[in-house]
Amino acid sequence: MSTPLRSEAPVWGTEIVPELAAGRAVRAYRDRRRCVAELLADLERWGERTCLVQGARRISFATHLRDVNALAAELIRRGVRPGDRVMLLAGNSAEWVTAFWAGFRAGAVVVPANAWWSPAEITHALEITRPTIVVADERRAATLPTEVAVLRSEEIRALCDAAGTAPIAAPTGVTAPAEDAPAMILFTSGTMGAAKGVVLSQRAVVANIHSLLARTRRLPSQLGPDHVATVSLMSLPLFHVGGIQTMISGQLVGGTLLFLEGRFDPVQVLSLIEREKVRFFGGVPTMVMRVLECPRLGDFDTSSIESVAMGGSMVVPELAERIKAGFPTARSNITSIYGLTEAGGALTSAGRTDLLDRPGCVGRALPVVELRILAPDEAGVGEVIARSPTLMSGFYDGDPADTPIDADGWLHTGDLGRLDADGYLYIVGRSREIIIRGGENIAPGHVENCFLSLAEVADVAVVGLPHPSLGEEVGAAIVLRPGSAMDFDRLRATARERLARFEVPTRWWISTDPLPLNATGKVAKRVLIGTWTDTHKDEE
Repeated sequence: MSTPLRSEAPVWGTEIVPELAAGRAVRAYRDRRRCVAELLADLERWGERTCLVQGARRISFATHLRDVNALAAELIRRGVRPGDRVMLLAGNSAEWVTAFWAGFRAGAVVVPANAWWSPAEITHALEITRPTIVVADERRAATLPTEVAVLRSEEIRALCDAAGTAPIAAPTGVTAPAEDAPAMILFTSGTMGAAKGVVLSQRAVVANIHSLLARTRRLPSQLGPDHVATVSLMSLPLFHVGGIQTMISGQLVGGTLLFLEGRFDPVQVLSLIEREKVRFFGGVPTMVMRVLECPRLGDFDTSSIESVAMGGSMVVPELAERIKAGFPTARSNITSIYGLTEAGGALTSAGRTDLLDRPGCVGRALPVVELRILAPDEAGVGEVIARSPTLMSGFYDGDPADTPIDADGWLHTGDLGRLDADGYLYIVGRSREIIIRGGENIAPGHVENCFLSLAEVADVAVVGLPHPSLGEEVGAAIVLRPGSAMDFDRLRATARERLARFEVPTRWWISTDPLPLNATGKVAKRVLIGTWTDTHKDEE
């Protein structure tokens, strides 16, 4: 049953109790917020503190909340009703954050879409989710079909500029959704095809943030009015679950979110760290390494950095040591997070001591998370499974039987790992074929289908090949039919047209010879990786 949104100060408790969430037994915080829109009440206390910074623009919390309410009213005016989907298709910006919260304030289900998708991938996401409206920046708006209702980022900025300085009340008549009602739809890659829409409930989103803040002892109930604001440089894309949890948790504790202008650039990162006295810097390990390897690192004052957090791929001890040397003021506060979209965000966290003393570990389970190793071998290695109130509800508009969650509520992550005697998790590989390139998940089957649609291609196998800074890069082994006129340039052009930029292969093995097969007749991808020979290489 839906109830009016609550506006009273929240009780952010630490007591954990057993509960049923959508019929699953979980551990949950007894005293908690019940839906995402209620989190906005926690932002009110920060008043005139700076909330968002991008370029010369500086927006206070009070102004941000006014903008959220104004935009929520505009979404409702344009036909958004409770339960409708509002898609966000844009790069990181203040307008993205405003639209995110405005969607919840209007009672909508928010759909963060990958801003790097190709037009075909965007169309696929639109067909799955059928949004009432798409919030898009100028670049992405140009790729949308004409029949799609679009609210452009520049329209949002104009709306906010015209709102004046007086507070604007939240729209009336919007009731709070049930805890297990959908809150967000995020996209994840399946090994054999296009992205699927992962549904996260109101409970899941709130529980993930609650658990992260409890681990770091920064619950709103634990912070006084004199709590020192943290300036956080937002490097992660906001359409990823890691970017979203960083954004929400940063705002809840009164921090300032600082956005890059344009693409990730190490020199711009260092310049902003110096100019804005950034205290928190995070991203995938590839991003952090690019900054540490920047020839101009020593030209900038980075002494304000107190914390460096990473996620998306494993943090090796060598990187932790590099961070300690490159950002000496953060030497005691280096953290890594392990999680996945289907888990609703983070499952574990590790600190600097963990990363150095336990090489290969990704930390201990967060407070409401349970971890197990399924069918461990003699070394204790098996599939990592997790149970938590943060887990996905299912795939949007998908077959209910198509789920990685078993009948007992355990998420089968597809990652291989082990737990030590102290409960620290070590990830040693993946049982599924997802390629992780610089923190972006890539489904081999999706890339393979791009080439198999060509009549000249007889067979194809896409694999992840080691890369010194990205972790992995995409390799495509393509078997052409005898007499085919297909060549490398046409194959690459096809990939660039149909795939997101990060999905396009950079390593190519083009031949008329058959691919190696295993005993069951499937492509032996491990053999292929071990014997890989480039016929073409593309560093673009």
